[in-house]
Amino acid sequence: MTEAELERVIDHMNDDHRDALVLYAQAFAKRGDVVEATMLDLTRDQIVLEVNGGERLAVDLTSPVETAEDAHHTLVEMVGQARKRINDAISG
Repeated sequence: MTEAELERVIDHMNDDHRDALVLYAQAFAKRGDVVEATMLDLTRDQIVLEVNGGERLAVDLTSPVETAEDAHHTLVEMVGQARKRINDAISG
């Protein structure tokens, strides 16, 4: 992924999908205390977040990403998985 593509992905996630970023932290890093998150970076294997106003948190991706298209598919898939994990935990 080029730097420009990476920047677009990060900007898009921060502008339009902050709720998904919180879900990634809660479901995949088992951090139920996270109430706000900003994407700082996206690597081949991790999402790097700033959570709750200052703490850095790395969340492992479910699939490695090489392209912007990979990132889109993986992040969409992960938000669905995160919602399911959280709903399953709530319903017991």
